[in-house]
Amino acid sequence: MEKKSKLYWGVQCLGWTTYFLFSLLLLYSGEEIHFTGRLLTCAFVSILTSILISHGIRFVIIKQSLIVKPVLVLISTTLVLVTVGAIILEAVQFSFEILVNADYLVNTTEAEEEVFKWSEFLFAVFRSMILFLLWSGFYFAFIISEKSHAQEILNLKWEASKNEIELKNLRAQLDPHFLFNSLNSVRALIGMNPELAKSSVTHLSNLLRRSIQMARARVVPLSEELELVQIYLELEQIRFEERLSFEFKISPDSYACEIPPVMLQTIVENSIKHGISKEVNGGKILIESTFDDNTLVIKVINSGSLKLESNENGIGISNTKKRLAILFGAKGHFKIEQNGEFVVSTITITYK
Repeated sequence: MEKKSKLYWGVQCLGWTTYFLFSLLLLYSGEEIHFTGRLLTCAFVSILTSILISHGIRFVIIKQSLIVKPVLVLISTTLVLVTVGAIILEAVQFSFEILVNADYLVNTTEAEEEVFKWSEFLFAVFRSMILFLLWSGFYFAFIISEKSHAQEILNLKWEASKNEIELKNLRAQLDPHFLFNSLNSVRALIGMNPELAKSSVTHLSNLLRRSIQMARARVVPLSEELELVQIYLELEQIRFEERLSFEFKISPDSYACEIPPVMLQTIVENSIKHGISKEVNGGKILIESTFDDNTLVIKVINSGSLKLESNENGIGISNTKKRLAILFGAKGHFKIEQNGEFVVSTITITYK
């Protein structure tokens, strides 16, 4: 606020000083005046008076909230203000010329200096009205610009707040979905192999701990997400045994790239649920990433057939698309497609 106040007074002083000095130079070039000490005093008084009058107009504009009033009220009130201001300014200038005996006027006799002419006064008032109307117009434009900027900031804050809430809701949506699937994996082992079930519980504990730690962040490095996926796949491998194999082909440049937490794990989970588990002989999951020209590409390739109904409308897929859209807008993409005997899920994020 203090910075704006200094800027306002700086512009006021500079603007009015420039105007009056320019006016004096025009009169001097037309040989209507010559420079004297009284002329400079008159210019100073005119500048000071104009600053006070324009500041008074500003005070009324703010006090009466003219910018939000009906157009007719705004126009009529502004016209009254600039008219009063113009009369005051010209009255001060005419009075000063008479009181100090304006010796700076060229070809003017002493008798003429003391005569008040209404025609000259009214013309000067009209000229000053135009001047104050221009000032008011600039000030109204400034207010509108400030309000527009403030509203834009407010809208951005509201949008950010809304996006934050939606991200939290989407993340919360994944938690029970993820926990339910993980518990199902352990449950399937209890009857078949109690020892493996115990080992699975340990893996599940590590998985949940990691998941909870990562849930607080908007984005996490790909390296942390891969650690989570590694634990999850090891847990699932206990259940599927030789029916599930997995491999990582990760570009070292991509480890530091940031992605939404648990997003990749959700895609891998989806691959097992809708791909590997449906195959009699199981299958393989390949996770690969590349980072080139500020663009991260992550692919999850799994054995199986793409079923649009289950994949396009599933919680994991729709959740991934929404989170990418919120965090990265048009720079984040997700697609899933059939490629021969494999289903390929691709996440693309451009960091620019």
